[in-house]
Amino acid sequence: MNRPFDHTLREIRFGECLDELTAEIGKLVAAVGDTGKAGSITLTIKLKPVGGGAIEVTDDIKAKIPTLPKGSSVFFATPENNLVRNDPRQPELSGLKEVAAAPAAELKEVAA
Repeated sequence: MNRPFDHTLREIRFGECLDELTAEIGKLVAAVGDTGKAGSITLTIKLKPVGGGAIEVTDDIKAKIPTLPKGSSVFFATPENNLVRNDPRQPELSGLKEVAAAPAAELKEVAA
């Protein structure tokens, strides 16, 4: 009977492989829940004979964590080829002032 795979997995790099997989699955579950997109984790295990009956075991963990789309910003190019937030072709309006919002009035109930 073959030894259960998870027993070997626990011993790869003295348990660090399993610790990394555990951390990556946690990140993946959170990202899938946050984004509503699919993701995956791939574990590759390579075996290489090193002589005398010994076998070198290496692992590679790759996670495809879904991300939310990043926002963008709109800039305008100046004649000097600089990027600025305000359109340089649109003049500033002078004399404008900010008006404070009126305090909210107390609501009254009307009996029907």
